[in-house]
Amino acid sequence: MPDAIVVGAGYAGLCAARRLRTAGLDVVVLEAGDRVGGRTCTARLSGGWAVDLGGQWIAPAHTRFTELARSYDAATFTGHAQGDHLLLSTTSRRRFTGELPPLPPHATAVLALALWKLDRLASRTLTTTQAQHLDSITVATWLRCRLPVPQARRLAEAVLGAELSVDVASVSMLALITAIRSADGVGGGVAAETTAALFTHGADGPAQSIAAELGDAVRLNTPVTSIQDTGNAVRVADVQAARVIVTIPPPLAGRIHYDPPMPAARDQLTQRMPMGAALKAFAVYDTPFWRAQGLSGQALDLDGPMTFDASRPGGPGLLCTLATGPAARRLTRLDAPERRATIIRSLIRAYGPRAARPLDWREKNWADDPYCRGGYNAYFPPGVLTSVGSALRTPVGRIHWAGSETATQWAGYIEGAIRSGERAADEVLRTEAKFTEPAVPS
Repeated sequence: MPDAIVVGAGYAGLCAARRLRTAGLDVVVLEAGDRVGGRTCTARLSGGWAVDLGGQWIAPAHTRFTELARSYDAATFTGHAQGDHLLLSTTSRRRFTGELPPLPPHATAVLALALWKLDRLASRTLTTTQAQHLDSITVATWLRCRLPVPQARRLAEAVLGAELSVDVASVSMLALITAIRSADGVGGGVAAETTAALFTHGADGPAQSIAAELGDAVRLNTPVTSIQDTGNAVRVADVQAARVIVTIPPPLAGRIHYDPPMPAARDQLTQRMPMGAALKAFAVYDTPFWRAQGLSGQALDLDGPMTFDASRPGGPGLLCTLATGPAARRLTRLDAPERRATIIRSLIRAYGPRAARPLDWREKNWADDPYCRGGYNAYFPPGVLTSVGSALRTPVGRIHWAGSETATQWAGYIEGAIRSGERAADEVLRTEAKFTEPAVPS
């Protein structure tokens, strides 16, 4: 009988299993899909060039991910950032440099003040009353009050909505503050994105390496539909062990049948925590032609998706389109040819007629993925965090929880998934007297 079972072979599950295996435990990882990597997903173009259809960036502040990449010799490169960025709307196309698009002076001042207030809220210890108030309103409500200038508010809604992968009218203000705090402030999140690197051979490379180390302990195509906690052990599928770590997104974890049933708070949490919406598409060209125009390949469309240059050194030109929240939902209502045509029209507006005929096209709608059902993360609507949020990480009997949503640092990032898996593994090691303490500190 194995010592522990891990449900899910994303970065949280694999890093939990790796931590337990290092401590000498016998571990089984059960993965519903036919691959490892979770919310990372690397496709291959002709010539073997990698295309990351899921999470792809690694920043210097992502220390656990950096250490993991180094351990497995996963090569990275600095993404192309030279040249002008673009700000698009239905009526305009503007080039700019710097982290934020240019606004009229009064709008810039109002936006800077609002960002300062967000940082202050994230750095403070909130009273119960303050937390309940922030949890009772949406991000959209807060922005309407703090950003009366339409240009500044529209930009903030686009940027924050993209960060949360959800319409700002759907997510709690306390949830935004919690996310900012987990990324070391507004500046920390911006710095992580502007200094981020990409993986030469795909962001799921370290995950593949961990899975190879674990060998037969990783069982693919094994959906978990029920977990039974007998008091002395847990039974998952046809496997029995002392403990189980569930690392799949909370809404999917809520679909598992538990015996005995989950406590009310945990059950209500998973019912009230939907997944965000994310769609990623790559247009492939013979070269990154936009660089010759003095463009970075980065564009923010206030009415649609964002675009990035994801070209590998020496490889074809890759324009990565990332649609989140309402933009993703609008695109996913279209059939595949119409969706592609819509995105290409946006690329033509940004980069000219050479964008009209990509050599190849890859896309992934994460809401269609049966073992994710959205992206990047599950989010907290108003009222959830202060009422049942404490159930997010609290073990239930012999069942422990991990996944990027449960991270206290870098939640919503691969870094957060890694940290959450290691934290849950440490919980298992501490709760069973026969298990040794982990050799690597958290």
